[in-house]
Amino acid sequence: MYSCAFTGCSYTTMSKIAYGRHRKSCSHAVASISQALGKRKVETMEPALVKRARVEETITSSYVAPPPLPARPLSPPPPPSPPGLSTRGGRRVRLPKTYNDFLPSAKGVLPSQYDRMKPRPVAVDVPPPLPSTNATSVPPPPEKVYRTAADAFGIFREYARRPHRDPETNVSLEAVCDAPGLEKPAEQDAPKYASIAWITRSVAITVHPTSTTPDYGPFENASQFRLMDYFYGSSDSKSLDALDDLIAVIRSPGFSSEDLKGFSAKKAERALDIWVSPSGAFSAEDGWHEGSVKVPLPKTRAKYKSEDDVPKFNVSGVIYRRLLPLIKGVVQDAASRFSNVYHWLPHRKFWIAPQPTHVEPPNTTPPASGSTSAAPPTPPTPIRVYTDCYNSDAMLKADAEIRAKARVPGDAPSVEYVTLPLLFWSDATQLANFGSASLWPIYMYFGNLSKYVRGRPTEFTAHHLAYIPSLPDAIKDAYTTRYGRTPSEDILKFCKRDLFQQIWLLLLDDDFMHAYEHGILLMCGDGVLRRIFPRVFTYSADYPEKVLVAALRPLARCPCPRCLTPKGKVSEAGSKADMRRRMQGRKDSEALQKNIQTARGHLFKGYAITGARVDNWLKDESLIPVQSAFSKRFSSFDVNFYDILAPDLMHEFELGVWKAKGADVVEEFNSRMRRMPTFGRDRIRRFWHDVASRKRLAARDYEAFLITMMPAFEGLLDLPDDQTVADLLFELANWHALAKLRLHTTVTLDIFRAATGHMYDAIRRFAAKACPNYDTHELPSEAAARVRRAKASNPNVQPSTGRKPIAFNVHHTYKFHSLGDYPDYIERSGPTDNYNTQVGELEHRHVKRFYTRTNKIHYEMQIARKERKRSLLAAIREADPFQPLSQRKQERNIAKVAAAEVCSREPRAERQETPRAPSPSPPSDHHAISKFAHKTVDLHTWLDDHEDDPAIKDFMPLLFEHLTRRLLGREAEPEDGFSPPQLDGVHILNDRLYRHRTIRINHTSYDMRRDQDAVNPRTHADIMLLSSESDGHPFWYAHVLEIFHANVRYVGPGATYVNQKWQRIDFVWVRWFEIDTSYRAGFQHRRQHRLQFIDATDVDNTPFGFVDPDDIIQSAYLIPGFDHGSTTDLLGPSKLARRLADDDGDDDDYCYFYACMFAGRDIFMRHLGGGVGHAGIGIDVETSKQHAIRASRRGGRKKLAGARLANAGQGLASNSGRESSPGSAMESDGEVTMNVAPSDKIPDDANTSADKADTRVTSTSWGGWEDGRDLESDVDRESDDGDADEGEHESEGEEPDESGDGDAEREERVASDVDYGSDDDVFVDTVYAAEGFAPL
Repeated sequence: MYSCAFTGCSYTTMSKIAYGRHRKSCSHAVASISQALGKRKVETMEPALVKRARVEETITSSYVAPPPLPARPLSPPPPPSPPGLSTRGGRRVRLPKTYNDFLPSAKGVLPSQYDRMKPRPVAVDVPPPLPSTNATSVPPPPEKVYRTAADAFGIFREYARRPHRDPETNVSLEAVCDAPGLEKPAEQDAPKYASIAWITRSVAITVHPTSTTPDYGPFENASQFRLMDYFYGSSDSKSLDALDDLIAVIRSPGFSSEDLKGFSAKKAERALDIWVSPSGAFSAEDGWHEGSVKVPLPKTRAKYKSEDDVPKFNVSGVIYRRLLPLIKGVVQDAASRFSNVYHWLPHRKFWIAPQPTHVEPPNTTPPASGSTSAAPPTPPTPIRVYTDCYNSDAMLKADAEIRAKARVPGDAPSVEYVTLPLLFWSDATQLANFGSASLWPIYMYFGNLSKYVRGRPTEFTAHHLAYIPSLPDAIKDAYTTRYGRTPSEDILKFCKRDLFQQIWLLLLDDDFMHAYEHGILLMCGDGVLRRIFPRVFTYSADYPEKVLVAALRPLARCPCPRCLTPKGKVSEAGSKADMRRRMQGRKDSEALQKNIQTARGHLFKGYAITGARVDNWLKDESLIPVQSAFSKRFSSFDVNFYDILAPDLMHEFELGVWKAKGADVVEEFNSRMRRMPTFGRDRIRRFWHDVASRKRLAARDYEAFLITMMPAFEGLLDLPDDQTVADLLFELANWHALAKLRLHTTVTLDIFRAATGHMYDAIRRFAAKACPNYDTHELPSEAAARVRRAKASNPNVQPSTGRKPIAFNVHHTYKFHSLGDYPDYIERSGPTDNYNTQVGELEHRHVKRFYTRTNKIHYEMQIARKERKRSLLAAIREADPFQPLSQRKQERNIAKVAAAEVCSREPRAERQETPRAPSPSPPSDHHAISKFAHKTVDLHTWLDDHEDDPAIKDFMPLLFEHLTRRLLGREAEPEDGFSPPQLDGVHILNDRLYRHRTIRINHTSYDMRRDQDAVNPRTHADIMLLSSESDGHPFWYAHVLEIFHANVRYVGPGATYVNQKWQRIDFVWVRWFEIDTSYRAGFQHRRQHRLQFIDATDVDNTPFGFVDPDDIIQSAYLIPGFDHGSTTDLLGPSKLARRLADDDGDDDDYCYFYACMFAGRDIFMRHLGGGVGHAGIGIDVETSKQHAIRASRRGGRKKLAGARLANAGQGLASNSGRESSPGSAMESDGEVTMNVAPSDKIPDDANTSADKADTRVTSTSWGGWEDGRDLESDVDRESDDGDADEGEHESEGEEPDESGDGDAEREERVASDVDYGSDDDVFVDTVYAAEGFAPL
């Protein structure tokens, strides 16, 4: 028996190997060794030495990691540092403002506050159970509101009931780290997947940490398991890595060939199947089932008395799982690592924003007689925060409905009534690059689990619910046998749509609906008895599947599945009339259901499916003679199922509106995109190929284009068009950044609504002002795709192969219209990453991988079985002490990529050795620099070698000033700089500096998580710091030239025992940027801030300097201003300052750079302001509200789309009836005006701050863009003809609406400047046509 010797650890084992592994990873090792060393030190040292040791412990290095902050009220930010200091030589030293890193608070301290701060609920006498079977009893009295204490960020939660458990109890700092370079939570001795009850539901593998014989499930020993685990874990193709992995398995401790007697692959496969369910292939309670559904076969002029008499076609091969057993298994899994982190009760989350510190002018008015003290300051109003499903309005509404229900007789008062939100995804996917093999899966997620967990495919939180079969070809034979003729295309469309609804009726069975109405009593995995009411929360799909769910005719008169906006009016998105139409929305009313049933009855009585007797009941709302399964199941519960259809950011914007923004570009544009710098690990990748061709691109590629395209387009067009395009690109990027935020507040949502109006305005202006000036044609690939579609629809047609001219018509599509729904839907269901279809796309990787291991015949059930086996093996693997080689390589891969990134663009001459992979850094540290230097620099030799380089001018004085400031503190520096004796008191050990390749900056993101940026002087060298100037831009930017550390001490005047000790100090040598004050920039001006290097030829400037790594906020993404060219006027030839020359090899600099504010969510929130995790550092909430307004470039007054503002210091208005914060109202009907000079008349010394208080802007609600909006030119409004070219509709795969839109009465006319283009253009959604979408 081996027992752990470390204090506090109770680990015991019989295996020497396991004991050795434990000693290396024991969590008590550090504390135990430190305690033993401390005792030995005290015993052996003399009292004087003990005292000296205590003094030495106070000596700190250049950075001391602060401990995790306990929950406390927010303290105001530190007072601003002086804008700059002057040395005795008269040089202006650029000194940034001190940046105090703010760590996410320690969640572990919340439970005590949670119990102490919350009021206790009033005791209620529960009446005895009634003898009735239906759940009727006296409803409980009104419940109190329970609040948690505010944490260090000022965040608190508000519950309508007191939860039994706080799901955020054990959330550590490491658990909120997203960057791979940060340390992850220490792995416990228990395995990651301690139970597979979530897989088998009937039999669980329980693994005990001290067990000496791990349970290998269906396998007799470790050797058999490891071979099968290798088979399922290895790649599908043979490789050297796969061979190494097999060799590692064979050589692993405990593996023996004697254990393989009688073992075979088929036997092991069967053992896995039997283990899952001893009674058969799959368990009867929760397993995969193969079922069938029936689809009616109508025919024109074939009359039937009722639908029951219509011939049915049986569609078999429906692979599905039952919903209720699946829910039971997941909820009751006590050994699941997620059992204690489910948010069973929804809550409102609020934020007490830190107040900006302003210096109040002295009060010269004498106090009133009798007054003794000033009135206390008004406490800040909490701001509502939206982060996940469980703090959204839809969950709160569902919880309120459940609380209003009468309790089920027999339930004890302690039984918690909770909501279980179900999130559904469905999307068809191709399984192979060649052939027609495809799969149409339905995935389900639990919405009360954090999105940061369920959004990772490696966490296996996606539950495969069903695989929808396609309509078999045999239906044509059955139809022909029955009626003597083949079915028409319209009949086949009807059958496809009805098949989809029948499958959902199969899934939403009677057991699930009983639980939906009455709940189901379950003992949850956390040991709390709850009655759970499942609710369908969202359904995520692309547009073709949304119209299937909603049973609508795609792209018809009313194309939107959430409202009844006519297709001819989608271009009016953002107007007040459009807002009124959106507010009405679609309703699943009894009248609508009756119309569908009437039309369906006419169909089965022999009337044509496209005839007037059927279509007249449906055409007004673009319905089809099929009732949605969600309508059938939930209409009796007063549920409007149209609300669950979530917006799809990836397809509707990234692959929709933005993808269609392509224009005729020149080689100069492609050249600029190829020279575009990279950013982050994979945020902005290198654009190697011809961007204009847009070949084989994914959504992330279009997102990267959107982020970087503004500087690339600059100057390529004539000035008016150039400004129009720049406005458009800015508004699109701004809207996209707001839509991608993972945390929203009521302030950011109001800004989002204003940005939506600005974006709509910019697109219409682009269509009216810029598009008519250019002739655009199809790309060759688009022309080829059009020809293929035409031949597929009619083989006898010979379409033109030439590139047809195309007109910009994005503002006439459904995708353009749908963008206005995002702000309100975020309030309903949380931020977009909760229901973005990208989550489902990632899950497709699993099924595609297993398809290659099937026999390609009836592969749906084979995929289901293999996915289950893979999950089972993953659970057993955690019990095995052996770690596969591939898994170990995968864990080291991220570190290797980071190390390779160091020398990816480094000159070959400098690549002296292979870089070692950096070890993960503690998230509590602000920055991490390697302990080992890459290269030693002899200071004087290095300076002599670069004597002629202008970058080393004043290098030594600046270095010693910086080191003196670091050793003595900023507060010790006089106004005229340090004295010569003080500077001479700094000693550098051996006159050596130690160079490092990278520095990793850890920072807290706006959504209160810990992230990391890698700064590399050769690749990603730009950083941002806090500006010490009271006005102007809040950030400074610098280009990192080198990363050093030195061992220094101070022995000059005022030296203490502490700073006389040698200590390591890290510092960064930078070249400073400055803001171009002659360029109007910021949100109000729709431009990104323009920078330039400080002029080194000016003797009063200090273009270079040294930065304390603690003052670095994070990395910055600076894009060159390609249109302005390069220059050598700012700095002479320098190898040190220009490590990477341009493509031409010129030793020069770009004249200007643009600070890209859309490079990432956190960088965007730094510039927007109001980030919760930023703790008021930078731009505060009140200032961020001004970023919702826009300035005019004309001299007159202009009304703009934006939220209503009372004055420059007041907040954005909230929509009527929308909750912004408890007990607060932000409504204001006032207006603010702005007079701005034209851009060509702005003085050079103009202030570039977009938040300047003397600017005046006129602003209305974002829906009121037509109220007096002043355009640069008037555009004639032409008549509207929604169905101008019916034939073109059909050629693009779009189903025509027979009724047309021309006969419908138009609602309120918008102003003459609304429709910038001709409405005679054909309203064809070419985006869907290009994707090959053929409506069902």
